[in-house]
Amino acid sequence: MFGRLFYGGLLIGSLAMLLFVLGFVCLQFGLALLMGLFYLLASKVMLLALALVALLGLLTLFTAVCRELRGYFSRESSALRQLLCLQIRRQDVERLKVAECRQLNYLTRFKRQRLLTADNRKQARELSVAIDHELQAAKSQLPTSRYKDFRKALRTYRKQADSAAMLALRQQLHVAD
Repeated sequence: MFGRLFYGGLLIGSLAMLLFVLGFVCLQFGLALLMGLFYLLASKVMLLALALVALLGLLTLFTAVCRELRGYFSRESSALRQLLCLQIRRQDVERLKVAECRQLNYLTRFKRQRLLTADNRKQARELSVAIDHELQAAKSQLPTSRYKDFRKALRTYRKQADSAAMLALRQQLHVAD
C-alpha cells in the first residue's frame, strides 16, 4: 500500500516536471498563454505530489508509532520488563546487604578498638596504682633521691600509658630492694 502511494506521488511529481518542461517549450515558441496554463497546472500538480508524499510520511510515522506502542504494551514485553525490574531489585537488595555488612563490620571494629583502648588505659592505671603501692612500701628502704626518681619516672610513664616501661620500673624497684 505504501509502495503504491509512494510511486503514485513520484508519478504525479514526474507529470508536474513534464508540464514544467512543456511550459518552457511553449515559452521558447512564443506561446505565452499556453505557457502560463502549463506553469499553473504544473505548480498545482507539484503541490499535489508533495502533499501526497507528506501524507505518506505522516501515515508511515503513525503506523510505526502504533506498531511500537503495540509492541511496548504487549504481554511479552511487559513480562520481560517485570522480569528485568525484579532482577534489578534483587541486585539492589544484594548491594544493600553487602553495604550493610561492611558498615556493621566497620562499626564493630571501631567499637572493639575503643574498648581495647579503654581497657589498655584501665590496665595501665591499675598497674600504675600497684607500682605506686609497692613504691610506698619500699620508700623506707630506698634513698630519697632514688625514690623521687622512681616516682617521677612512674608519673611520666603513667602519662604516656607505657605499660612496658612501668613493668621495667617495677623490675628495677624489686632489684633495688
